[in-house]
Formats: sequence, structure tokens, C-alpha cells
Amino acid sequence: MAGRYRALLIGNSTYPADEHNLQTLKGPVKDIAALNRALIDPQTGLFADVDVTLLPEATSGRVIKTMGRFFGTAARDDVLLAYFSGHGKLDQSGRLHLCMQDTESTDLLSTAVSSARINEFADACRARTVVIVLDCCHAGAFRGGELGDAVAGPGRYVLTSCRSTQLANDATVENGTSYFTQHLVDGLLGAAADQDRDGWVTFSDLYAYVNRRLREAGKQIPQQRVSGDGDVRLARSSLTAQVTADPSPAAATTPAPGEAAASRADRTPVVPGPRGTGGRRKVLLPAVAAAVIAAGSATAAVLLTGGSGGSGSHTAGSVGANGYVASGPWRLKVQDVPTGGGDPGCAVTLTDAQTGRTVLSLHDLYAPVSYQVTQAGSFRWQVSNPGNCIVTPLDGPGHAELPLTWLQGGDTDAFATSAKVAVKVTDYRGSPTCEITLRDPTNGQPIASKTLTPGQDNDSVTLDAGGRSMVYLSDLTCYVRASGVP
Repeated sequence: MAGRYRALLIGNSTYPADEHNLQTLKGPVKDIAALNRALIDPQTGLFADVDVTLLPEATSGRVIKTMGRFFGTAARDDVLLAYFSGHGKLDQSGRLHLCMQDTESTDLLSTAVSSARINEFADACRARTVVIVLDCCHAGAFRGGELGDAVAGPGRYVLTSCRSTQLANDATVENGTSYFTQHLVDGLLGAAADQDRDGWVTFSDLYAYVNRRLREAGKQIPQQRVSGDGDVRLARSSLTAQVTADPSPAAATTPAPGEAAASRADRTPVVPGPRGTGGRRKVLLPAVAAAVIAAGSATAAVLLTGGSGGSGSHTAGSVGANGYVASGPWRLKVQDVPTGGGDPGCAVTLTDAQTGRTVLSLHDLYAPVSYQVTQAGSFRWQVSNPGNCIVTPLDGPGHAELPLTWLQGGDTDAFATSAKVAVKVTDYRGSPTCEITLRDPTNGQPIASKTLTPGQDNDSVTLDAGGRSMVYLSDLTCYVRASGVP
């Protein structure tokens, strides 16, 4: 059975346990947001957004636990990508340790994540293909590290930001990316040459591009370690990005190619399920159609930082100074990332930047969730807990295929359908009901709807798409599986 492309992106900028020896870095949190954007890019990306996990500002214990789940749940034909950005420290034996929130430089073995531990996870993993990318610091605002062959092994592709004797550069501005990671992102988004012109950007293509750009800039020299058969595909070539392809690889080295928003004001707010269900959504006021501002890049990832109730963003392409500029329908993804102690969850308010009117009000989010936004224009958002909430705008309504399994809640990506859609609830997640509503992704108008209770109609319903060729399921508080009906 074909596997999936899955990624774990870890970024740590602050080191409260040893702030005198491990200085705050500018880049890591932005690095993982930018890399996430590249991996799930609708044109070149091979990763589904649900298969990319971001872990910013975490303790070593949380990182190890997350790594355990990430590697331990992999299938044989999955392609795994593990990435770290932050400080890296060498112990007295020259072994690399990745530094986290609780790391003490005098006790690396107990408070950091060692390269040996990463190697253990990779060795025990069922996946035949593992890609490890390390952009780690060595001193203060400069990043580097010693990797050697510590995490090389069968079916493993390792890319590091510099040589063991070099220091690598952190971001030069707040909320910027490091030199290495920016070139990595650019390469995945189409800058890297498809050297054999087979329609794919492979690990070796990506390394060649990053290596050339860093050498031209007189910066650090990256290194690669490969122990596997052939090469591994990491993105679609920009030359063939418009061609529909299946991003799921049949094998690790040979994957198969794989009206305005006013109408949404009549939507009934969803009653929230228990903690962890994906939360409650309420549409307060329709956004007035705004003049379309020319959009740049197809998708962008934004990590919000700052004080409680504030907002922040990063600027790249269609991402504005404090939000997102859309040229058509798009999606808003929110991920709650606990940073220790009680998790207050996420609350996000999305507003029309030109009118100030509220478009979406989302509350009690404890799990990854995404929502469709049907209008174009310029948008801003605020979050209740910036330290825990990652907000990612995704260009377009999505292009999922049936059968579709949705394990996020909220709105699904848009998917193609012929006439009818069969939907089965696979998990009510503690909620007494699950409302199944089919909507038009061009304007958010409801097409058909039914509310199911556990055990009713075999927890299944068939909805008529009303002649639409693309639809999506909205405001889900449960997990579902959708399939086409001939």
C-alpha cells in the first residue's frame, strides 16, 4: 500500500533554563513556519497539511515523546522528514545534542536531545526512507553543529547546515529565516534545478541548490550524508507543478505522481464538543467584498507571537504585515501547541482588514483544525494565546480526492465529486450529534445537510452535491470518511 509524506518540524528560539549560555535566536520559530509553507505548497509540495507537525519552543521531554509517536507510527512505505532549527551543543566527546526549552549546557545528556537518541528512533522506525535536516546553533546567534555520521544509516538522507568546523548564520532580523533554511525553502518551492528533468526535486537536487547558494554568499558550507538506494523525491519540479500528481510514494525512492462571503452569515454556530474536539466556530458578521490585492506566493505559514490578545505575522508574497491577502477562496488552519502547564487552547478572530468586520470567531481549539474562507481581500487575525497558536493561511479551497478521511474537525478541503457523497462518522469524539453539511467552496452556500446521532443510519448519510463539481464538508465536530457514490 502506498505510504505518505510526513514531517516533524522542531524549532526552538528561547532557552530559559540556561539563558546565559544559550542566547535567544531570531530564526528557529520562523524557520519551521516557512518550511511548513514549502512542504504543503499546493503546486510543488508533496506533504498534506495534516501530515506536517510543528513543534515550537518545547522541552526535551516533549520533543522525545513527539518523536516517538512520529517515528513509531510510520508505515513501511512512508517518507519521513525530521527537521530541527535551534542551538546545537557538543559534549566533551564531540556528540551533538539539540537544545530545547529546558536544556542546561552543563547537563546535555539529561536535558537535551542527543543525536544518538534520534538515531535510535530512526533505527526502530518501520519507514524505509527517513530524511533528517539539521540547522542547529553552536554559539549565541550563530548556528552550527557537528553531525558527522551520527544519524546516517540504511535508507537515511541527512542534510546539515554547515561543516563541523564552521558556524552557521541565524536570521539577521526578527521573524526572519536563517540563510540555510531560506535556501532550503526556496529550493522546495521551485528554485532548485530538476537536474535530470524528471519532474521532481530530489534530495540531491535540493542539496546542490543549497550548497551553491551558500557558497556564492560566502556563508557556511552544508553537508549531506546518504545511506540508501537511489534518491528520494521531496517536491514537484516547478516545470511540472501544474500537472496533477499523487504525492504518496509507492516506494520511498519511486513515489507515484500523484459568491462573496455574505452568504455565510446564515450559518448556525457549532456547539463545541469536549476538550480536544476541534472547538467552536461562530461567524459573526459577513465581510464586505474587498478589492483584490495581487497575491504572491501560493501559500504561507505564520506563527503568531507577542503579548496576549495581540497579533503577529510574517511577510512573504501574499502575506501582509499583519495577516493574509487572498485573491480568491482560501483556508485558515489553526494548530494548538501546548508549551507546558495547563493548556488554555486557542481562540482566533479573523477580520476584514479594510472594513474591520469580523469574518470568523473561533474558540476552544485544542487540536489542529482548518476552515474555508470564501472571499478574497486582505485579512488580519488576533489570537488569545499567541505562544501556543500557530496560524497558517492556505491558498485555495484545496484539492482533495475521494475517498477522504478527515481527522481534524472544522471544514475539510474541497474535493471533486460526480453526483453524491457518502459520509460515515468514524468518531463522534464525545459529542451527542454530528452535523454533516455539504457546501459550495466558491461562496460557502450550503447544498445539503443532515444531523446524525451515534448508531443512527449506521452513522452514515448520503448527500446530493446538487450538480457542483467541487464541494466540502463544513463545521465538523467529528471525524468522518467521505466517498463518492456512482
